Amino acid sequence: MTRTAADRVAELLEVFTQRSLTRLRAEFTEEVVAQHDADPLWILQDGANRVLRILRSQPIQGKHLIYANGPDGPWSLGLVTHGVPGNLVLQPGTYQDYEDAMRAVFHERRAKYLEANAVPAETQRIGTGS
Repeated sequence: MTRTAADRVAELLEVFTQRSLTRLRAEFTEEVVAQHDADPLWILQDGANRVLRILRSQPIQGKHLIYANGPDGPWSLGLVTHGVPGNLVLQPGTYQDYEDAMRAVFHERRAKYLEANAVPAETQRIGTGS
């Protein structure tokens, strides 16, 4: 079988994707969570901003958003779900402080991203040399 340029491009894309995921998983540290929880409006560290950009760039389907129940709050979390009225399902609970809602949506998006991009157990063993 002959390898084509398209085969090589696909191979390189897979390597790039896996290396990027590995780097991002490493940057989803408790330090980043602590920085975001301390002040979600003022994140200065490059790694933390990279994490936020990844979370914000995820597809809209299934993404948690902040929903304002009034002009100045309270705020709720909503989950974008196609096929329901308005394509948004409001989650139970409200937040009186916008920053608390930002923290909650960050934690929801982080958990979903890490779950979707979890490393299979056999890959972890191979990568650690165990």
